[in-house]
Amino acid sequence: MDVLRARSMRVISNTPGRLYRALPAVLLGTLFNILDAVSTGLLLFPSEEGAGPTQFKSLQIQGVSMYIMSGILSQIAMTLGGSRFPGGLGAMLIEILPFLQGIGNDLRGALGADNPALVPTVMAAYALTSFLTGFVFIVLGVLKLGNVVAYFPQTVLTGAVGAIGLSLFILGLGLMLPESSPLLTLSSARSVLFSFSHLPLLAASFVPAFMLSLSKRSRVLARLTRGATHHAYFIPASLCFIPIIFWVIAGSMHTPQETLIVHGWLFRVDVTAAQQSGIGTSWIYWREFDFPRVEWWALKHAIANIVLLVVIGVLNLPIFVPALAFSLDVPYDMNHEFLGQGIANLLSGVTGTVPNILQYSYSVFITRANGGRFEMAIVTGLTCILFFTSSLLLPYVPTVLASALVLFLGIELLLEAVWESAQTLVLLEWGVVMTTLFACTFLGFAEGFGVGIGTATAVYLVYGVVDSRARVIQWEEWNETHCNRGQSTSVPIYPLSHMPSANTLSNVNRIPDSPDIETAAPSLSSFTQESADDLLLKINARVVVLSGYVFFASIPSLEMRLLDPKAHASFIIVDMTSVHRLETAAAQCFDRGVRDLTPRSTAIILCGVQKGSGVHADFERAGITLVFDPEFMEEKAILAFGTRDESVAWCQQKYEESVVVEIRETKGETLLVSNNDVYEKFCRLFDFDIQTSVKTHTCSERTNPPADRLPKPTVDVERIVSEGARFVCYTPQQLVTRQNHDRIIFIVEGQANIVTTASALTRPSLSRMLMMLPKESLQFVKRRLFTNLRSVRIVGPGDVLECCSSTGLEHTMNLVAQSRCVTVEIGRQQVTSSLMSWAKSKNALKITLNQEGS
Repeated sequence: MDVLRARSMRVISNTPGRLYRALPAVLLGTLFNILDAVSTGLLLFPSEEGAGPTQFKSLQIQGVSMYIMSGILSQIAMTLGGSRFPGGLGAMLIEILPFLQGIGNDLRGALGADNPALVPTVMAAYALTSFLTGFVFIVLGVLKLGNVVAYFPQTVLTGAVGAIGLSLFILGLGLMLPESSPLLTLSSARSVLFSFSHLPLLAASFVPAFMLSLSKRSRVLARLTRGATHHAYFIPASLCFIPIIFWVIAGSMHTPQETLIVHGWLFRVDVTAAQQSGIGTSWIYWREFDFPRVEWWALKHAIANIVLLVVIGVLNLPIFVPALAFSLDVPYDMNHEFLGQGIANLLSGVTGTVPNILQYSYSVFITRANGGRFEMAIVTGLTCILFFTSSLLLPYVPTVLASALVLFLGIELLLEAVWESAQTLVLLEWGVVMTTLFACTFLGFAEGFGVGIGTATAVYLVYGVVDSRARVIQWEEWNETHCNRGQSTSVPIYPLSHMPSANTLSNVNRIPDSPDIETAAPSLSSFTQESADDLLLKINARVVVLSGYVFFASIPSLEMRLLDPKAHASFIIVDMTSVHRLETAAAQCFDRGVRDLTPRSTAIILCGVQKGSGVHADFERAGITLVFDPEFMEEKAILAFGTRDESVAWCQQKYEESVVVEIRETKGETLLVSNNDVYEKFCRLFDFDIQTSVKTHTCSERTNPPADRLPKPTVDVERIVSEGARFVCYTPQQLVTRQNHDRIIFIVEGQANIVTTASALTRPSLSRMLMMLPKESLQFVKRRLFTNLRSVRIVGPGDVLECCSSTGLEHTMNLVAQSRCVTVEIGRQQVTSSLMSWAKSKNALKITLNQEGS
């Protein structure tokens, strides 16, 4: 009870400070929802009524309520874990607005404008689009097709962000125009925006947005205001001043409200909704659902717009999510986002409202204002209040407030895509950004995105042609490159598309507190004496190779190798000896790798990079600092070496230093630190008696040196070691099983995990591939649906495991130490027959390793 009281008091005392810190994000989120509902919710139903009754004209407040409800449901789903972005804001996607109006027009043309079934049928059609969108999202998430999104070029995503900014800017210009104004188009923009009657509206909207953007980016203003322009409260407070100033001026001039509406300063609201007392009833859009009157047959006339709406909604999420993750510099899981958005849209369908989606632009600014799940929960609560009171607030929201906010967002996103990207991208990459931007603006987001991908592919082909030209180089440069590649036999390197299991998991035997237990810890002089592959295993390192032009299609596989959750390496050596060019996005991938691997105590080291080379310049342009001298290592920098030998030697040195530190930290702990301790526990666990289990053998039965060369056994420990047993200690996350090393393992102390992984894919012929297609398809579905249900068996003291190698396996098993693990190992090649016979009698669990290269 005292603990509960103490925690309650702590929460109460921390609440005021937390609310104060949450206020900027809460204000921004609430403003976004209010102004979006006012500007977009009013347009949810078609406005062109033709000659019939104006049934849709009386649905203004219902449209606003449907828009708000869609945002509430999206926010609830994301706040409760449906999104990996804590500050994400969800709402109806504005790009689907023309298709919603198209559905209404199609149904009105099929049923007639005066048909009482028109509104119920349109409401049912809107709800159906939410169900369909949610269903598609769920299917994509369950099949884990979100991984395909990783192959989208970053330059194309940046261009899409710029297109979003430009569309918001154009929308902001149109929001302030009165209803009597001509339609804003490219040809009429000059006459409409700069007319004498509209110029005050333009100035009142554009000037605040421009000043906000300027003050946010100006170093001079930041210095003069002592950083006030960068404070989290600056943008929300500035936006709140706009309606205050507006109503002060309008009140001082005694301007009638109808005059303000006619001249475009206020939104026009339906008369019946404006005259309601209290919160009224017009927000109850569910009253419009009358299922007996729904004409389901009429939906076939709107099928084209329904399909386009679902396709556009689904295609926009894979565009927004990677772009949002890149802007915020955070990792993302596209499959998780698919499932979360699917649930949100199914909820929208159940409540009879329109589809929703994660909003890129709003989420960026809320997250940068330190918005998280707590802040978004408050925003959801305030939006619920807005749902009931929208008819009261709507008549008093100035159009210039909504216009200024949307213009500010558009300017920021446009500058981020066009100006800031120009500081890191080369000319052709920036050309892809601009091509995507204009294509998305004039052709539509889906079409423009396809144009951007085509342009990025063309740029890759151009670089391929340029870099394939023959060129003359200096003898020293050729000699260095030849030397680096010629050492591939000493350090086995595997292509990026295939890493052997021995390198994907680590197998290092670090030195424990006593030298009795075998650890095979390497010294710097041992590098030339032992197998380099064994050395990489011992120092817990893995090697990843890149070659040629590293571009956007290389990023997914590179991130997969760097961030593989099953690979617990201490060092990841990226060999770039054969790399001659890096795309900016690919270079920035290393920065994200360093960020995500730092909590796992894993270091990324580059080799094959020469100081001042073109590859070095690509890293510097992308904002990645390379350090070529370990003594001058900087925070967030990446260490680079000219050759593989230098990188491996440095990793070996750091490994030995960490071993010394670990020994000092573990002194005084109660551990098995000698062979005698291990042997005593081994005998107890496995009922082993050397006098009865091991018989005297002749010299010919041994694979070890002749008996006259062996020391005479004086104790049981020395005798079992001379018979071929090994006492080995493993540290956490190290690989116990090793390729080409068949043996029986007795676990004496600690725990280990048996992990089953799929073997590497082959490259079959066409006929072989067709024969394998049914089986491979079934396995693909299993992997997609049941990957998260894969079990990992845990073994501990008293368990016996037999490791054996085989070829052509579909799956291979590995034993990974979960904690400090001490084992007694009996190998097949270095043990007497009687000891092996005893070991086989223990009914060991078999672990089958894939014999690669056989």
